[in-house]
Amino acid sequence: MKIQYPILSQVALVQDLPEYNLKRGNVGTIVEHYPMPEGEEDGYSLEGFNLPHITIEVSASQIIPVAQLQEEEIILTKLRKLSGARLLELQTYLDFLLQKEESDHKSA
Repeated sequence: MKIQYPILSQVALVQDLPEYNLKRGNVGTIVEHYPMPEGEEDGYSLEGFNLPHITIEVSASQIIPVAQLQEEEIILTKLRKLSGARLLELQTYLDFLLQKEESDHKSA
């Protein structure tokens, strides 16, 4: 099932868009949704970004809800406080969780 962002909701960029001088985390407002056939990514038109009269078209994978970006930033802040040894432990644990997730999806 595709995630569809509502019109006029705010989303954050997940990557830089150098052609517009925009960075990951910049927030824009969805003004149009372009549903695509199954297997293809939906598209969205965004406005805002302190760029008057400019509309930017992105694919669904290039944006996330602002709340998700804020959650990711909180996690990254915590990660930066960990020692190297703890980061290695966390990496091992994350690998374990990802393998478990993958095996759960295969059995579903």
